[in-house]
Amino acid sequence: MEQETIDELHARLRRVEDELAIRRVILSYGPAADAGLASTAASVWVDDGVYDWDANGEPYEGSAAVERMLQDDGHQRFIANGAAHFAGPPLIDVDGDRATAVNYSLVMQREGARFFLWRVSAVRWDLERAGSSWRVRRRTNRLLDDSGGGRHLFGDAMQSLFGEV
Repeated sequence: MEQETIDELHARLRRVEDELAIRRVILSYGPAADAGLASTAASVWVDDGVYDWDANGEPYEGSAAVERMLQDDGHQRFIANGAAHFAGPPLIDVDGDRATAVNYSLVMQREGARFFLWRVSAVRWDLERAGSSWRVRRRTNRLLDDSGGGRHLFGDAMQSLFGEV
């Protein structure tokens, strides 16, 4: 094989490996949060990363703040009662050592013997390569409700990733 072909294959393989690693980061948060593994769930953020989960609230600044939120009584009661944070498959765009992904976040909650869908959000993940792994620089959630926040988050992200669609 020519060197150019080998280099192209290497670049394609790296992109696939990056996308799989990013998918693993995104999909690991919910199960870790639901298992009460606060430090594991928070470890997907860089130390000064941001979790902006509520358009009307203050973002969690830093992985330590995310960990404290997951350890607080409200979250612990929520998962003790039965909850599931489900991340839909992410659409990922890798650009060197930075990446952007969008996906749906569905949160189910148990009431009696049944589970119901409690929240549906649009999510944008801004990630960066940290050594040999990927970590979250910023996660932004917006509800897909009549506020339009989720719709706008998806629209802006899709526009920046793919231009006019």
